[in-house]
Amino acid sequence: MGKLRAALCLLCLMLLIPALIQAHHVLPLDTGPLVSEKYAGWSGVLSLWIFEGWPCGNGSIAPWLNQCVESFEKRHPGVYVQPQFVDAGAIASMNDSGILPPNMILFPPNLLKTPEGLMTIEVPDDVRPEIRRCGMWNGSLYAVPVAMGGYLWGWNTALIHAIPNSWREVDTALSVPAPQTWRHWDAALLALCSGRYAPSESNGASEPTPSPAHEVELGLTGGEATEPAPSPEPRQGMTLSRRLPSGFQFDDDAWRHFINGESAAMPVTQREIRRLQSLSEQGKGPDWKLCPGDGAFTDQLLSLAILNQPDTDPRVTLCRDFLTHLLSDECQSNLFRVSAFAVTDARSGYDASDPLAIMDAALRDAALCAPRMFDGKWSDHAEAIVRKYISDTQDAPVLWRQLRDIMS
Repeated sequence: MGKLRAALCLLCLMLLIPALIQAHHVLPLDTGPLVSEKYAGWSGVLSLWIFEGWPCGNGSIAPWLNQCVESFEKRHPGVYVQPQFVDAGAIASMNDSGILPPNMILFPPNLLKTPEGLMTIEVPDDVRPEIRRCGMWNGSLYAVPVAMGGYLWGWNTALIHAIPNSWREVDTALSVPAPQTWRHWDAALLALCSGRYAPSESNGASEPTPSPAHEVELGLTGGEATEPAPSPEPRQGMTLSRRLPSGFQFDDDAWRHFINGESAAMPVTQREIRRLQSLSEQGKGPDWKLCPGDGAFTDQLLSLAILNQPDTDPRVTLCRDFLTHLLSDECQSNLFRVSAFAVTDARSGYDASDPLAIMDAALRDAALCAPRMFDGKWSDHAEAIVRKYISDTQDAPVLWRQLRDIMS
């Protein structure tokens, strides 16, 4: 009986052979060997080091970046982008630390003094012309901005009805944070004050720009936001330069003084604006408005660079594809999710009622000025130039042109 059962089992197995052969031709193959062949035996992982430096409105670019990584991986089966947030020193020393460097880096201006160890990149048409040159070095492009932040005026409506033409004409306090490594409040202040005004407007406060579309009111009952508009050209006959308060000094407690109602105004970035919104929602903080200043400026850029690899390495093409993906409308139009701003002509995604729509419009000024990614000396020049403005030895428009020339 046992022999008969064994014979029947062997017969059944033999009958399955044709079925297995047919299944081999019909069912999908294991894609692992194909992926390995396509990517020349490497693991399929692209490493990306990130140091943000400046904060976006939500505090970190990570949620936006993770979303972009996920959509990129779906379009490239078998490829994985591995983001890793590191400190400034890790990127600054990546060429000589002995640690295996990443395939790509995402970093702010003034971190790397030269593009040593980076590959040249074709100039992307998607990036707006005014910031396209920021990653240039000796005529070649090594880094491309993929996200940015900016600066506006914020003021307390209980203390002033608008930013004054000159702080010498009002008896209210101005608070400006001390310059930081990744947010140069001194350069931002000079840009915000770089215009002129007519002598007939010299009595008290007036709008820095003629259109009410530049301001939004929050924390006030019944306040309505209006659609932001680009900064207008200066009107003819503006001959007076804006002045800072007598004895002006940078304020390490500028934020606290502003939200406590002790100062009438301060420059703000997207981070302070989101914090002001949060306070207003809790019924705290001042009643506030926003508007652009005279000159469009930002040093808050995040740029992607690709590290040197053999041209035949498949990772080179994939890194370039990843950069293209970050600049796509799909990714750029989602920067509102972390309260940052597009570097292309794509909409950043803000509703007209969002106060950051004002900053988005201000950053689209064709005269926007930004430092180069590999120029470590511009901030020293900015400090010296702004010192002349604070000491009242030269007019802001003249000094602003000097700083623009240094950054160009």
